[in-house]
Amino acid sequence: MFLLLPRASSSLRCSIRSLSTTSLRLSDQQIKVPITLIASLRKEFPVPLAQAREALEKSNLDLKSALDYLKNSSASSDNAEKKAAKVSGRSTDEGVISISLLGGKRVGMIHLGCETDFVARNQVFLKTAKDISETTAFLDVPSEDDHPHPVEIDLNKKSDPILNFPTESLLSAPLISLPSDPTSNDNGGSNSNTSSHPISSSAEAQTIKQSLLSSLTQTGENLKLLRATSFAAPFPSKPEIRFVPSGYAHGGSNDKQGKVGGIVVLAVESIDQEKPIATLIHGPNGDKLETDLNELARTVSRQVVGFPTKIIEKQDRPFENDEILYEQPFMMKGDSRSVKEVLQEWGNERGVSVRVVGMRRWSVSEELDQPAVDGAENTT
Repeated sequence: MFLLLPRASSSLRCSIRSLSTTSLRLSDQQIKVPITLIASLRKEFPVPLAQAREALEKSNLDLKSALDYLKNSSASSDNAEKKAAKVSGRSTDEGVISISLLGGKRVGMIHLGCETDFVARNQVFLKTAKDISETTAFLDVPSEDDHPHPVEIDLNKKSDPILNFPTESLLSAPLISLPSDPTSNDNGGSNSNTSSHPISSSAEAQTIKQSLLSSLTQTGENLKLLRATSFAAPFPSKPEIRFVPSGYAHGGSNDKQGKVGGIVVLAVESIDQEKPIATLIHGPNGDKLETDLNELARTVSRQVVGFPTKIIEKQDRPFENDEILYEQPFMMKGDSRSVKEVLQEWGNERGVSVRVVGMRRWSVSEELDQPAVDGAENTT
């Protein structure tokens, strides 16, 4: 015996067909994600193309929902560790040299590596590099027993005042994020990141390693802190000598981050032994002298970056003149005379002696397995 079911009405059949057609159209829309939308999402949250496409598909092409999806999927610490392990073997030939100058007394420089130039130009990556360089400048370099190095500089022994910061120690340090200085000029003015702004750790209380993991989940690339170095002026300072650090980077969006970076330290003493440099700085026209010294230090750091500088002065080892800072024409001051001659004249005009006692020049493209030349092997 057969049971005959009533046939669906024509209006119901049309509704079903319409619903099926709509579902197919939505499915097609989800698959065909506009490349412009992918680009917009990756600009806000840099992830691989496939990940951006997946987020937009799951969010029905809604950019805000896709951003929320990516942030939520990146939040898990276990997920970040797994991603880091997955990409750890990839090369980090791209990246940025990031420099931070604190209050005219400290300077830090780091080399943060990544896989592609796309990520090297991304704001998430650059912000991470900036925070790490600020932390490097702020913290004292630990000694072999993990205690901070005493800030002592003996120029008679020609010791290097710029210290290499062990990356392993830095990775476990709390991340220091400094407020932006509205008076600074990222395109060539003062490169002092902070003067009056308070220094505080980031609101998330992250270590540098945790910050890198967070950035890795957003970029999808292997990120590696390749090297770090810093200088801190002695405290308390001696009235007879003043150390003036500075730094400059080229090949980026501002003068603190780029493909090539350099930092220098000047040692300044008064020619008149009756009036030590501290007296000159705190005396009449002292503010102008200090401003001139900071600008001079910045110009010298630009000179270091602008030439293939490897050493400060001539030594027994063979170097070309364009690799020796003191022998280079001081092009950054528009002078054909050597850097050494110009510094001597500049100091005589102001009653001071100026020497470059520390220097580093790094490039993203250079081989890191070759022993670096110490820029402070050094001065007379």
